[in-house]
Amino acid sequence: MNPDEFKAKYGIKKPQLDAPELVFSCQSGRRSGLAIGKVQQLGYVTARNYTGGYSEWSKKEGK
Repeated sequence: MNPDEFKAKYGIKKPQLDAPELVFSCQSGRRSGLAIGKVQQLGYVTARNYTGGYSEWSKKEGK
């Protein structure tokens, strides 16, 4: 998707391929892990996955 289409669809600027703040997460970390594989195929070399997911993060926040 070109940058203008991305902006129109999502309302934000399309991330650069080396964007350091590109982090994926989901409930458990599994779907975001799959997403990382997809974006790496697209050239996003610095994308990261929060492997514990929201469930782990929310447990840590309660302590």
